[in-house]
Amino acid sequence: MSKRQERINIINLLYRHFVLQHDVLTTKQEAYDFSQVVTTTAESEQIDNILENLPTIIVIINQHLKSGWDFKRLSNYHKAVLVYGVYAIHDQGLAKAIVINESLEILKLYSEDTDFNYINSVLDQI
Repeated sequence: MSKRQERINIINLLYRHFVLQHDVLTTKQEAYDFSQVVTTTAESEQIDNILENLPTIIVIINQHLKSGWDFKRLSNYHKAVLVYGVYAIHDQGLAKAIVINESLEILKLYSEDTDFNYINSVLDQI
């Protein structure tokens, strides 16, 4: 499996988490049970780390959104992409340019919105 597909799998699980408004334990259980999103050990570890640090990641995102904006106002898919992007930069130490480019490419595949400037801006500030 490619790294991009791993990222997509994780982002899609995060999207599901936000849409269904599940608690962290429910999302973890779904990842391993019926949704079959988690297919590698690396994905499993990343999901656990992201969900354990989700409140902190959301605080970081809120700190970098424009005045008047809040994480709650974002679309669920944008939330998922930003959470994964912040995790990749902040916790995994991946290069910003790579994370930003990959995030925008994934958004182009799955999001109907075409305005991704704020995604770029938030991730660039991390």
